[in-house]
Amino acid sequence: MQIETKIKDLIKKSGPISLSRYMEICLWDDENGYYTSNQVLGRHGDFITSPEISQTFGELIGLWALSFYQKFIDNKRLCITELGSGRGTLLRDAIRTICMVSKNKVDLEITILEKSERLIALQKENLKNKNIKWISDIKGLSFEPQIIIANEFFDALPINQYVRNNKGWYEKKITTKNGKLCFTLGNKIWVPSNSIFSNFKIGDTLEHSEQTISIFSNICNHLMRYDGVLLVVDYGNISGIGDTLQAVSDHKFSSILEKPGKSDLTSHVNFKLLKEIAIKKNLYVSPVKEQQNFLLELGIKERLKSLTKNVSSTIAERVETEVKRLIDPDKMGSLFKVIAITKTKRHLEGLN
Repeated sequence: MQIETKIKDLIKKSGPISLSRYMEICLWDDENGYYTSNQVLGRHGDFITSPEISQTFGELIGLWALSFYQKFIDNKRLCITELGSGRGTLLRDAIRTICMVSKNKVDLEITILEKSERLIALQKENLKNKNIKWISDIKGLSFEPQIIIANEFFDALPINQYVRNNKGWYEKKITTKNGKLCFTLGNKIWVPSNSIFSNFKIGDTLEHSEQTISIFSNICNHLMRYDGVLLVVDYGNISGIGDTLQAVSDHKFSSILEKPGKSDLTSHVNFKLLKEIAIKKNLYVSPVKEQQNFLLELGIKERLKSLTKNVSSTIAERVETEVKRLIDPDKMGSLFKVIAITKTKRHLEGLN
């Protein structure tokens, strides 16, 4: 059954559905979900992530992880976990770099949090001969310090939207009209005076992801008990205000309700909320840095010089274009933000 038909049948049976339910079906339906049945990643997919753009991204993340481990972690193994690894490109570049720099003297344990069987198959192909385990729940992490990497992970988790008008707060939902999917408002919701809904103006939209809060909170609990670090790289905002839900198909923006299951659905990460959750658990939160500043401080330009040395002008130009896309303020350099969470305050490379 096609996704659109399935959603319409659900609405006919149970009434308007939440945005999070809509996103969950569109992205993860067993038969026709976006992540379960499409070639979505890379230059020939619908969107491309930083590791797919340039090998320098994964290499620098690998060096960052190795440096953190050597400075702060008293554990015989370097445990790295990636949340939603895509095709495994970031880990492939990171592992190669760590092994080269450490001269294969580091005992690596790699874990991937992934629930898409299709993506797991891709990861196994691209990361073959590597010691990797897959988990479907963050609670499956081994009981030791973890360096957890979340690159463009939280933006893809389902959200709900709440809209404030002159009568109060209402949840934005999806229904049908004249046979087509459309947005509507649910019943008015009661809002405690000291809740996340405080200090919003009429006309504001608040986005809220229960999955983000659950996964992030469990990671924070793991850091509190076993130490380690969570490195988040994602596009987002500091305030958490506004309608940021978007659909992307073939590297172009499209309508949220158009072609369900055929477009990637994402929203901006609310870095303010993540920071508040971590601080309440007495964890250290680094300053939020733009991706360009983070990568520049890690030495991306120096790595660029190395990669373009003694190569043809064609290759050099391609590599330079790839790196520019990562750090250019008009491309990914400013939109993407970086933040790290640790058990105690530490000097974190690129994030001070």
